[in-house]
Amino acid sequence: MKPHRVSYVDGRASAAKESVGVMASFRDIFTLFRESRREAALLGAAASVLIILTTFSFWLSHRLEDGSRTGAEMNRYYGKLGRVARMMRTVESSQRGYLLAGTEQYLRPYNELHSQLVPRTKSLIESAPSALEEKERLAVLLNLMMRKADEMAATVADATNERRDATIARLKENYGVKLSEQIEENINALQDEATEKREEIETNAAELREIKTIVDVIGGVAVLAFSFLSIWFLMKSNAALTKAHKALEKTNNDLEDIVRHRTAALQRANDEIQRFAYIVSHDLRSPLVNIMGFTSELETLRKELFERLEKANALADADVLSKDFDEAFGFIKSSIARMDRLINAILKISRQGSRPLHSELIEAKALVETVVSNVAHQIREKDGRITVGDLPPVLSDRMSMEQIFSNLIENAIKFLKNDGHGEIKIEGYLRGVDVVYSVSDNGRGIDPRDHQRIFELFRRAGPQDVPGEGMGLAFVSALVRRLGGSIAVESALGIGATFKVTLPGTAAQNRGIAA
Repeated sequence: MKPHRVSYVDGRASAAKESVGVMASFRDIFTLFRESRREAALLGAAASVLIILTTFSFWLSHRLEDGSRTGAEMNRYYGKLGRVARMMRTVESSQRGYLLAGTEQYLRPYNELHSQLVPRTKSLIESAPSALEEKERLAVLLNLMMRKADEMAATVADATNERRDATIARLKENYGVKLSEQIEENINALQDEATEKREEIETNAAELREIKTIVDVIGGVAVLAFSFLSIWFLMKSNAALTKAHKALEKTNNDLEDIVRHRTAALQRANDEIQRFAYIVSHDLRSPLVNIMGFTSELETLRKELFERLEKANALADADVLSKDFDEAFGFIKSSIARMDRLINAILKISRQGSRPLHSELIEAKALVETVVSNVAHQIREKDGRITVGDLPPVLSDRMSMEQIFSNLIENAIKFLKNDGHGEIKIEGYLRGVDVVYSVSDNGRGIDPRDHQRIFELFRRAGPQDVPGEGMGLAFVSALVRRLGGSIAVESALGIGATFKVTLPGTAAQNRGIAA
């Protein structure tokens, strides 16, 4: 046993070294990822600064555009005010020329423009810029313009109707001159305000342009700096990714080596277990054979001994003693037979573990019907029936499938009730890429506490009134696991049991089958 212990210690040391190497590789990878996160945070901060600068630059551009629009609006309004003032002076000059000369040709400008004075003044109110503060002057201007227009219309009417005295009297009052002066005064005030606003806007625009220039320069420098920073981070990240890729590759190789070593170790352990089972079974059978041989010789000697004793009349109760001998020999033989069955079961499981599996497409329904025909006499003795439903085909090992169904069906027959209503159902269906087969019976059932126990070797559940050694379900469980599947039971006392076998549907999934 010492070599095994040394091998185990060496294996643990090797596994520890491999684990340390793998953990070191993973630590390197995690360190690289942490560095990448820091670089990403720096780039995010740089991008945030760039976004802020860009947003501020856009805001400055928007302010400049607003100022430019307001300045242009003030320029246009300044021009409108000037045009209204010139129109009023033209109409007034035409009026005075007519009054002085009395010639109709002087009235031509008056007739063309007089009617437009008030509407043009109203349009000044309607189109006044929002930045204009002295808007109350516009109402005053409109009132003055209306009075001026009425005054000029009255003097022209008096002159046309040859009421010279009335006309001269109006002129002497200087009423029209005062109105003109007030109109000019208001228009000049409005133009001055428009000029001030325009100059203020231009001053602000110049300041904003200076600020925008500074921001644009800073932004350009930031873009260049961030570009170089990004390139540096990119180069560093590429180097880190290359390093991480190499670390992952090394880790994968290490894991592959570990899996290879562990698989080889498991294979060696499995081979040792199989050899151990074979040796134990062989060594146990050898004394059994000797015991059986000596028991047979003892039986022969017993006959000769009792024949001699009867002839010699030396033993009166020879018949009683003969029965005791027969009973003892019966116990010995039954124990030997049971031990032989147990050893054969161990050998059977050991041989199944080393038998190569061969994958083929199996029509499960036909296979199960063959198994059912082989146990037909057993089901007739129980006065029961077996129903085989639609079973999907499976890619698996035929011999293993036959042994699985044979053991499950025979096990179900054993525990059917002897009341003529025993029934066994065999069904199957697809669940994703897996195939599920179920064997159900309405027998005495299994206590839920024994659901795991029944799959252990030499373990049985419930009353021990049915022949058996507790090996069938353990054998089935070993076969199913070797095929890459699983087995489970659903049962309760008095309601029967359902055994479900789940197998991979394809050879690629079936880990235990060699193609």
